[in-house]
This record gives sequence, structure tokens and C-alpha cells, in this order.
Amino acid sequence: MRPQTKGFLFATLGSLSAALFFVPFKKALETTDPQTYLLAVYIIGFIFSFMGSAAKKNAIKINRTTLWGALVFALLSVIGNYAIGRSMEGIDPAVTVLVTRTQVIMVLFLGWFFLKEEMVRYLIPGALIAFSGFALMNYNEGLKLGGDFIFYLWGITAALCFGISQVVLKSIIHRVEPVTLNFLRLIIGCVFISFIPGVIPGILNLGVDIWLYATASAFFGPLISRLSYMYSVRYIPVSQSTLFIMLSPVFTALLSWVFLGLFPSLQQILGGLIVMLGIFMPVMYLLKKNGK
Repeated sequence: MRPQTKGFLFATLGSLSAALFFVPFKKALETTDPQTYLLAVYIIGFIFSFMGSAAKKNAIKINRTTLWGALVFALLSVIGNYAIGRSMEGIDPAVTVLVTRTQVIMVLFLGWFFLKEEMVRYLIPGALIAFSGFALMNYNEGLKLGGDFIFYLWGITAALCFGISQVVLKSIIHRVEPVTLNFLRLIIGCVFISFIPGVIPGILNLGVDIWLYATASAFFGPLISRLSYMYSVRYIPVSQSTLFIMLSPVFTALLSWVFLGLFPSLQQILGGLIVMLGIFMPVMYLLKKNGK
């Protein structure tokens, strides 16, 4: 199998796993707050990652690059999620989601500028088409574009944080072991989340059902999804890997139908098809080009 094909498959698995992460997440939030649940997910995710690292004894290498990489990822994640929360205070949450997805466009240019990645044909048009499909999937009649500019700026800040983390990951991925990097990131994340008021008492009072949901979320989110994205950028440019993030809402709509009985609307189906078209364009061009 060609490295490029491996990269595309890892990126697709990452998007599918990210969608599976939200199925138990939605169920858990019916009875618990998101911060407490997120800490539970991080704790279980750390245990999974530690077990994975222990199983690969020859791969446990905590070097300086791994340490500062984990710190940067945890810090950018905290700032990004804080910015999302601030953005949602003043504008429609659906608008915040759209603004944060501009990270895909940002990564295209950040990868080109800092990593000297090639801006291949159909990549920018494909990203714009996929973004328009994503916007259609999230649009609703009650969507409001009002609010102060500062709240949009918070959304852009979140997108920039997530975009920078992808570029940093690509720059160090061949000098670190992804499993080790991931569990260190989760440790630091647990420390940051623990400082949120009320989280520690909340985690001590979680029921068995919430811990089971957290286990499922941790397996598909911090473990499979994150590691899949990490491994994907070992084989393909970060600008191409990040494009697959747009597939997550498509998978989420399908999984919500299968597991929650929420049949996607015609608008969501059409938006999903547009998203897949936007991703299909550069992927097929690259596969055809490199297959010659």
C-alpha cells in the first residue's frame, strides 16, 4: 500500500472515530456537565494510551521534543476550548462551529508557509466546497448572525489554536512516538481541567453509566481518533489530512441515525454530499497523479 493511501485511510478513520466519540458524549450530557465528563474521558483516555505505550516497550521514548510537544498541544487545546466557550456566550453556537472550522483553510496556508507544503491542484477549491457543505449541514432557520465582533474573534482564535496544533504536530511527527505523545498530552490536559471549579467533586460522584459512556468516548476520541490523525500526517501533508476533519459531521449524522434514531434531513444529506465532493476532488487528483 502506498504511503499516501495509508495517510488518507488514517485520516478517514480519524474522522469516523471523532464522530463515534460524540454518540456516548450526547447521551452522557443528559445527566452530567461537559467539564466533568471531559475529565472522565481524559482519565480513561490516558489509561488506554498508557497501556498502548506499555505494550510497545521499545517505543517509550520521552525526549525533549515529546515533552514540549505535549505541553504545546495541551495548552492550545485549553485555549481553543476556552475560546469556543467565550464565542458561544455572544453568538449562535452553530455560527461558532462554522467559524472554528475555518481551521481547515488556515492549515492550508500555514502548511504552505511554514512547512513548504505543495498547494496541489483542487486543494483550495475542494476545501471551500467542503466548507460550504459543512455550512449547509449546520444551517437552520433560527440561525442568527448578530453579536459583537469580539465573539467572532474568539471563534477565530479557537480555529487558529487548532490549526497551529496541526502544523506543530506535522513538524515533529517523525521525531516522536504518537502513543507516548498522546498520553503525555492527556496527563497535562487532566491537570488543566482539574483546576476548573466543581470538576473534582463532580468526578467523584459520577455513576457507573457515565463512566461507561466515558470509556466509549475515550476509546474513539483521545485514543483512536487522535492517534489516527497523528499517524496520517506521517504519510501525507497536514493540509490534506486536516481536510478530512470535514467528514466528521457526515459520519455523525449517519451514526446518529443508526444509534439514536435521528434520521438526517434532506438539507443534511445534501450538505454531506457536498462535503464529500470537496474532499473527493483533491484526493482523486492526487491518487491519479501519483498512480501514473
